[in-house]
Amino acid sequence: MIIKMAFLLASLLAMGIETAYVPTEEGSGEYLMRVEPDLVRNATPYTFTSDVPADARNVRRVKVYVADSWPPAVERSIAEAQKRPRAAPVAAVAPSSARLLEPETKAIVTDKPWGWLIGSLIALFLSLGLNVFLGMLLAQMRQRYIRDLGDAALRA
Repeated sequence: MIIKMAFLLASLLAMGIETAYVPTEEGSGEYLMRVEPDLVRNATPYTFTSDVPADARNVRRVKVYVADSWPPAVERSIAEAQKRPRAAPVAAVAPSSARLLEPETKAIVTDKPWGWLIGSLIALFLSLGLNVFLGMLLAQMRQRYIRDLGDAALRA
């Protein structure tokens, strides 16, 4: 069972799905997905999914390629898109506002839950330490009990 799961995991890592997001000059973008032909030919009962990145704005088109590698023109556009800096998301403006707003360039701040991680690790180690202490206490009480039973057997 474990060998089958390891083989399945290795085969999924060796071949699979490759994705790319290529932004256009108009502000929209294309989401490209390449699927290995062997995955489609084998008629696996699994669903192939790919999540669109959160910073991908206005995805207008999704292209799926069933091929061993990207076509040369697509590979060039992906390489060029990787060289360009990613634009920060621009806040949406209500259409009723008549004034011109300059897009604000704010750094995207991702909230990292370090506090929760450290707190849960401390709780885990405290729990493990308490369990070790209780195990040692139980072993000591068991030794006393066996010693007292032996003393009572000698007195009787």
